[in-house]
Amino acid sequence: MNKHTAELLEKHFDTAFAAPDGIKKLRELILTLAMQGKLVPQDSNEQPAGELLKEIEAEKQRLVKAGTIKKPKPSPPVTEQEKPYALPMAWKWVRFGEIAQHNSGKTLDGGRNTGLPRRYITTSNVYWGKFQLNNVREMLIREDELDKCSARKGDLLICEGGEAGRAAVWELPEEICFQNHVHRARLYKDVNPYFAYRFFEKINASGEINKYRKGVGISNMSSKALASIAFPLPPTSEQHRIIAKIDELMARCDELEKLRTAQQGARLTVHAAAIKQLLNIAEPDQHQRAQAFLAEHFDELYAVKENVAELRKAILQLAVMGKLVPQNPDDQPASALLKEIEAEKQRLVKEGKIRKLKPLPPIKPEEVPYALPQGWEWVRLGDIGYTNIGLTYSPADVSETGIPVLRSNNIKNGKLDLSDLKRVQMQVKESTLVHDGDLLICARNGSKALVGKTALIADLTEPMAFGAFMAIFRSRFNPYLLHFINSPLFRKMIDEVNTMTINQITQDNLRSTISPLPPLAAQRQIVAKIEQLMKLCDSLNRKIDATTTKQTEFLNFLVHAQLQKYRTEQTQQASHSKAEVIDLATYRASIGCYAFSKLANAQYFGRTAAAKVIYLAQAYVGLELDLKPEREAAGPLDAWIYDFERQGQERSWFEVNEKTLANGRKKTEYRCLSALSEPAAKAEVLMTPGQRTEFDRLIYALAGKKTEEVEIIATLFAVWNDFLIDGVQPTDAQIISDVRENWHERKARFTSDALSQWLEWLRMHQFVPQGRLPRTIQQGQFGFGVHKASMT
Repeated sequence: MNKHTAELLEKHFDTAFAAPDGIKKLRELILTLAMQGKLVPQDSNEQPAGELLKEIEAEKQRLVKAGTIKKPKPSPPVTEQEKPYALPMAWKWVRFGEIAQHNSGKTLDGGRNTGLPRRYITTSNVYWGKFQLNNVREMLIREDELDKCSARKGDLLICEGGEAGRAAVWELPEEICFQNHVHRARLYKDVNPYFAYRFFEKINASGEINKYRKGVGISNMSSKALASIAFPLPPTSEQHRIIAKIDELMARCDELEKLRTAQQGARLTVHAAAIKQLLNIAEPDQHQRAQAFLAEHFDELYAVKENVAELRKAILQLAVMGKLVPQNPDDQPASALLKEIEAEKQRLVKEGKIRKLKPLPPIKPEEVPYALPQGWEWVRLGDIGYTNIGLTYSPADVSETGIPVLRSNNIKNGKLDLSDLKRVQMQVKESTLVHDGDLLICARNGSKALVGKTALIADLTEPMAFGAFMAIFRSRFNPYLLHFINSPLFRKMIDEVNTMTINQITQDNLRSTISPLPPLAAQRQIVAKIEQLMKLCDSLNRKIDATTTKQTEFLNFLVHAQLQKYRTEQTQQASHSKAEVIDLATYRASIGCYAFSKLANAQYFGRTAAAKVIYLAQAYVGLELDLKPEREAAGPLDAWIYDFERQGQERSWFEVNEKTLANGRKKTEYRCLSALSEPAAKAEVLMTPGQRTEFDRLIYALAGKKTEEVEIIATLFAVWNDFLIDGVQPTDAQIISDVRENWHERKARFTSDALSQWLEWLRMHQFVPQGRLPRTIQQGQFGFGVHKASMT
């Protein structure tokens, strides 16, 4: 490992501790450096991998001659296109099938299997780097089948199904049988199985393994796919050094994770203890000490969302205990409110507007969880409000028109969400309609945690019903009762009575539930204070999100910058320095002529397409053109293209023709001349074989595209690439938004759906950016551009 790599990892160990997924990213970086030959130093005196391959071939021939293995089919060489990066001189790209004899195991078939009962493992026993053997089963396996379907110490076992590619080395001295959904890879000669395991771990972390998986959800990896995997093979001794260094660094990651888990656990435990004291009404001095402690350690304790969630619960619990706002003995007591409610009930019954309900039982002393402040009263919800269950309907009643029916998914974060409404075409009773001010409650749900979630109905724009799994509660105290129903006290009460298999709140449960009722003036103060403190909790969560995003982006930037540095080093090692061969102007002209010669007969080839191909030659292929592309209306453009046009005409490489289209716009086209062939041929020498292969693939992919399509492809690539240069892994939505809003006003003509389809085209054709410079800049801007999304 060189000095720069060592320094980088030391920096990352500190940074990874802070970032949410930092340790995970650090592990991926360690594996990436290992598989690129950057983790340990090379030794020029060691036998190169090419010699090891010759020894492996000799071993295969010996095993074939002995009848131990069948003669393997020759593997096609790894193409330049398949090589994701350049390897050190003594390494070799090989197919996995060249270095390992592999096969899948025994099929479980109770009706046909014969032999003795033997223990066997399935994909459920194979974890990354280890085996879980608590539930190992047995199947009948004959003696003559053991050679094919049993693993011995040092074999690499790889999942064929499930999470295809998940792997571990069998380390126990006794052999174990394995099922047909597991591959056994027995490495030839001196190929280290632990190095092979770390390789699978690396391509899984980076997502490269998906190229060899098939299936959606439950994937699989066939023997053919496994054999075809491109594998970087180091010299034997270097494999051992790499494994030792990986193990050392991964052990440090393990210690970091333990320390982080312990730190977070301690933070949660300390916070829980402080909150418990805060809620302790028996000892007021503890309450005061807890408040002081939380204030003193506020920033530290509320740096994690789990504690903010507990703070929300504590706020609601303090509210319903009468400890959130000061009490005013002059407020009209709740007992007076109860008398008013009772008088109103009798009037409504007498007028025939409501039916007389059976009285609820008085509240027993053992039902009361704690004493209330003066002026408060314990009441049953059924005594202070009205409840009803909702509308039952069938799938046949669902219609695009009709009355909306509110369901559980229409309650989000304590508020009504009307983004996903279901409508029914049927007669609806008045009792199943909601009114402004009602509480809408999820009364039944497959998830116990969702039962009881509640929203306050407000600002209805049309009549709405509520579904049969919902309930409404109608009371003059609903703004306060909304917070009571969301409080831990209500949850505890419902959980105690709701012991049925079905997770639900019945009408009887709801009516008989007891609630602390404050004076009306205190209710208003409580609601206002809760809303104020919940906004504080929202701001804490936003602060946590902002901090973790910055930490993640910083780590991404560091990792990306280092890998970009390595790619640049590899490119320089793989090709001659342009300064030593020719000057930049000649190099650029040669590459431009090469592109023009390939595109000469393309139907839509003109200045726009030419400029985009030249941009991609640097940003995708990696040719060192030193471009500074601007965010022009038609996509990334470096003004060098105009100099190249003048040079091409002066040297008779091509003619430049201006055409006026039917819409009045002008189009620049080229007619290539015979003199173009000489500088084009020079470009073939200046490019490495890999660069030439990728450049040709790019040119042929774009040759048949219309001008506007090339514009879209290059712009999407540029935006995506810019994000990566900035250390951000963008979503499709971020890329599309940046194209339409942050590039040029003319880009708004492309719909999000159209841009999304071309992003899929880039992925399907494997034109995925790697964050390679140059970064595009705004017109007239000197230096690097900035995404508007990050300018906050």
